[in-house]
Amino acid sequence: MRMKERLTITLDEGLLHSIDATIDGVNVRNRSHAIEQLLIASMKHGKPKKAVIFAGGPHVISGGGSIPVPMAVVRGRPIIDYIIDELKRNGITEAIVVMGADSQSLIGHLGDGSGRGMTISYAIEQAARGTEGALELIKHKVRGELFFALNGDNIFTIDLDDLYRQHVASKAVATVALTPSGSSARFGVTKLEGNRITSFVQKHEHEGAELVNAGIYLFSPEVFDFIRPAHGRVMLEESLFPALVGRGKLFGYVFSGPWHSLDSTKPVRTMQR
Repeated sequence: MRMKERLTITLDEGLLHSIDATIDGVNVRNRSHAIEQLLIASMKHGKPKKAVIFAGGPHVISGGGSIPVPMAVVRGRPIIDYIIDELKRNGITEAIVVMGADSQSLIGHLGDGSGRGMTISYAIEQAARGTEGALELIKHKVRGELFFALNGDNIFTIDLDDLYRQHVASKAVATVALTPSGSSARFGVTKLEGNRITSFVQKHEHEGAELVNAGIYLFSPEVFDFIRPAHGRVMLEESLFPALVGRGKLFGYVFSGPWHSLDSTKPVRTMQR
């Protein structure tokens, strides 16, 4: 058995609050244990620098034609520009865009990312695979790594460093960013015990303020142990997340920053805000 030494440290109050939020009395027993787990995890992996962007959903109607949802214009800029800017602000250096074969405008707009200070690559779906199917498609690009993943139809501000700290302290396989919403009917609704998600219901049947899935995720490398090859369109909320809930490996990270969603579950018109 290894000997442990007592250590006195001084930490920022906000950081201590984030550390304390990971304590559940089971996987993380106390503050000392939480700090230890964070250090171990950070030395093993380090904060992810890679993000997967799900951009393979239905198109939106624009100018008599259709465009990928991430190219929908909000306040003079495509949604994808806001996403790339927020990823850069959080220190992400590589993005993998998963998109349909009919979404070449994304490649034309983003290029290889060199003009944006990032590396951007693409994975092409020949048929709609859904968000879980998209992960299966790009697993060779993220094998052995922690990585972020996010929907390509949201504009948001979030502290990915804080999400990462909670994720590793909780020993999560997946962490879902959650945000309060005045309407729960359009989004996946979660129930929490501490930070652990105990139930996940996609497209809640009632209106009302709830914590909803913000479409921003952090995955550990072992997530692919829970993804089974599937035919057709498979969504994270329908397959992977229920499997992780059953194993106690799905956690939620609650944030209150700005978040706006252009729901891409069905064709819609572009919006100007």
